[in-house]
Amino acid sequence: MYKIAILDEDKAYLERLMVFLEEHYRDRFEISAAGCLDDLDQEVTQYNALFFSDDVAVDAALFPEDIIVGYLTERSEEDEQYINKYQSMEQIYRRMLKLCEGQAGTGSADSTASAKRDNSTEESGALQAETVTADGDTYRIYYIDDGQVDRLAVRMLAGNRIRGLFQTEYQNGGVRICITDMQSLYEYVQKNNTPRGKKQLLKFFSDMLSTACSLEEYMLSADRLMLNPKEIYVNHAQDRVLIPYIPVKSDAPQDSRQCLEQIRDMCSVLIEGSVQTEGGVRPKDNTQIEDSMQIEDRTQKRGGPVAKSTGEDTIAPDSQRPKESTKTIRKGITAYIIRKRTQEKIVINRSPFKLGKDASYVDYYIADNPAVSRNHADIVRKPDGFYLIDKGSLNHTFVNGRKLAEGVYGKLENGCLVQLADEVFEFKLKQEKNV
Repeated sequence: MYKIAILDEDKAYLERLMVFLEEHYRDRFEISAAGCLDDLDQEVTQYNALFFSDDVAVDAALFPEDIIVGYLTERSEEDEQYINKYQSMEQIYRRMLKLCEGQAGTGSADSTASAKRDNSTEESGALQAETVTADGDTYRIYYIDDGQVDRLAVRMLAGNRIRGLFQTEYQNGGVRICITDMQSLYEYVQKNNTPRGKKQLLKFFSDMLSTACSLEEYMLSADRLMLNPKEIYVNHAQDRVLIPYIPVKSDAPQDSRQCLEQIRDMCSVLIEGSVQTEGGVRPKDNTQIEDSMQIEDRTQKRGGPVAKSTGEDTIAPDSQRPKESTKTIRKGITAYIIRKRTQEKIVINRSPFKLGKDASYVDYYIADNPAVSRNHADIVRKPDGFYLIDKGSLNHTFVNGRKLAEGVYGKLENGCLVQLADEVFEFKLKQEKNV
């Protein structure tokens, strides 16, 4: 076992590297970490190797010859002592071990990837996105506020070719991915309703699971994957799917289990849609299974208004709001929602039908999700159908991925998705017979 010290002023990077090494290679390394030499809990002579980042000033000539000195660098690798800090964690470990064992390993092929950068911008809880064409190529661009960018993730994406993720670049305030000659996974499912197409779809889902499971090695979080079939693209030339990774900060990231469950749910919905198409029924437009990053498409590249509603999420103006006196839904049509996490069926038997976690007030009590507000949202019925209204919730309400402003009604159509914070329901309408 080698006793090593890693010195880096970037505490977030240092913590992630430490967690990886201690979890996977505690039998090879005994590790100490600090921002500078003065913060180490032992004398440097007690270590077999010292690894310094670019921001830690050091004169290697001052150390005894039997102490190995390495550098975790963002600059070019000059020799085996210099290890690119934004390659995979596994590659960093191997380079450290080779250096400790006195084995020369340049590893340049592992650390030289295209130096593209990315960024993004998030507004009002909805990730703004647009599709643009430039010089004959088609690009998808995602925008988030500069203060929300995870700089470590940006550098990881720039320094590695990660299977299953788009190569990205930062341009004009957004993450840009090239989707030339690709089609969305949503489009693929609609156009390939054949035994071969379904077999290929299962392969795509297997690839997505492998991608999600590999992110820890690159210190990336699975909850930043854009798990929306309309944002995932099929690369026919390489026979695989590519998922956008949005490098935004997250105070409470999902664990890998939650991400895998999202992929599973998306798989179930898409396969269900393809089976319905095979039987002669048009597939339901309920495939916008998304993570916490909701999408709003810009109608123009610059300065254009954000599209507020199309198709299933038509927003009713305030003047069309129904009266909120409680009344029983008349017979003829049964409305209900299905809680995706538990498959529980909840009948909408009154208007308004209140959803939240205040058991003394609401009609459906969501006890096991702290992200849901006490009086989160109501489902109300008007002469032309059902609507969802946000009641001032902390973590917002969505219809098919479109965030509803407080007090604004979103139209509910058969098969659409209702989302309270991160709790997802499917809205269903059933025509009763003999009415």
